[in-house]
Amino acid sequence: MGSIIRIGEYHWERCQTISSAVEFHRELIRDHNRLPHWAHRFRNDRKQAPLEVLGMAQGKAVEPPTLQRAFGQHFCQRRIDEQGFVRLGRWKIYIEEGLPKTPVQLSYWDGKLRAEYGEHKLLEYQCRWGKNDSRPMALSHPVHHDHPFQSKQRELFDPLWLRDPVAPGELVPFKAKPVAPKSSQLKLYFGPELVRQAS
Repeated sequence: MGSIIRIGEYHWERCQTISSAVEFHRELIRDHNRLPHWAHRFRNDRKQAPLEVLGMAQGKAVEPPTLQRAFGQHFCQRRIDEQGFVRLGRWKIYIEEGLPKTPVQLSYWDGKLRAEYGEHKLLEYQCRWGKNDSRPMALSHPVHHDHPFQSKQRELFDPLWLRDPVAPGELVPFKAKPVAPKSSQLKLYFGPELVRQAS
């Protein structure tokens, strides 16, 4: 085994280009699978190379979109507030008013930000995710999915404009309204000029 490692290091050092390194790695894997392996030396069926041992069970090809979905998604969990919103980075995003104080799963993949609760898909936004930042750069076009947690109030009055995503620059810190000074009732004035007129 040690001699194989040394031979591998020798060839790696002499790879001048990336393509030659890729080709050497391909040959190394091919040889490793075809040559007898020390771990199989006591097998009763006399199969000693990994390809002989595996036979037909050599795995399956995986499509690139499947790999990208498996390893390219962003996941996070957020808790819905009393009004049905969550915060993601500096964004305030409407999810569902009927699930106050409930944790939901947010996932981003293929230009969409999805909110899910259990096995139910709640909402989808068109999303542009920042390459260097772990938060959305733009959100639009919400798609509400049917689920058993929808608020019944939506059927009577649904101010959709209140549920648009609030961009980071639009979030204004809360400022308490100034309190008016306490007023007091003025005393009733009976001055001498009023008394004279009354008489």
